[in-house]
Amino acid sequence: MFELGKSVKFKIDNVIVQYHIFDKCQPIMVTFPPVCQSIPLALIDSDPTVWSFDFFAKRKMNIIAFNHIGSGNYFDSAEFISFLASIVDDLALFPQRIGYGASLGGFALTLHADRLKLSKALLMMPQTTYDKAIASWDPVVMKAQPSIHNPMASLDGAHCQTPLTVIYDPLWIPDKLHVARFTHPIQRLTIQGIGHRTPRALLHMGMLTDVVLAFIEGEIDKHDFYQRIKAKRNLSYYFRDAYKLPGLNLTKKRLFIIYKHKLIFRVNNLNFEPQKIATRLKESVDKRVNKLKHKP
Repeated sequence: MFELGKSVKFKIDNVIVQYHIFDKCQPIMVTFPPVCQSIPLALIDSDPTVWSFDFFAKRKMNIIAFNHIGSGNYFDSAEFISFLASIVDDLALFPQRIGYGASLGGFALTLHADRLKLSKALLMMPQTTYDKAIASWDPVVMKAQPSIHNPMASLDGAHCQTPLTVIYDPLWIPDKLHVARFTHPIQRLTIQGIGHRTPRALLHMGMLTDVVLAFIEGEIDKHDFYQRIKAKRNLSYYFRDAYKLPGLNLTKKRLFIIYKHKLIFRVNNLNFEPQKIATRLKESVDKRVNKLKHKP
């Protein structure tokens, strides 16, 4: 089915598919995007970008990338699943079939990894279900639209048997509870205090490319990973959220470290602070003035 040596893009039901095969003797990446990368219906005719395709194609790595169109789309239409079934034998020709996805993309991989006979998959902060009755503790799930194709209870990735490596924040309760639902052993790498923004945090720490490529080549070096994520102390949202996470019981020593590095961060970024402070003061004054205006 696959054409060699060129980029091919087409639509299957409500999914855009794009692939490029450089060398059948090398592994192939199979990728699904986070929900925020949905392609609006209005942009279908404008040659939209398919999430992750350029990252791998520029490195001359075999890639087949799937991108959802519109909302209420969980890569679960009968037509799309039939397409996946039709390419299983073609994928089997590659020495390895490696999945990569984040959030909704992690969910899609858990649904289809076994069907596609993937060798392994890297998931970042994956959902395992979008069923509100099961995951009432996840605000992302509670805000999500139901599938336009299937009952949400019928879509559950918790029983995926493909070897999985999952990167997430164990202090972010929804992500922790999703990961706990996996019924088969998984490899876990954790980044505490960054919330539901794992790929963004890795990108901001200059680690995302290295982590993904290391996974493809073998395994992520845990010692190196945990040494490098100390750079999270340079992320503004880490300090904003690190001591606000639900269920977090910080020791005085840990709290001191957080405040210490928060202070260092603010001093190092002092040029940006005055405007932020001025904006917050103005918002606060405006609020109080409005309250006075509306007092009886």
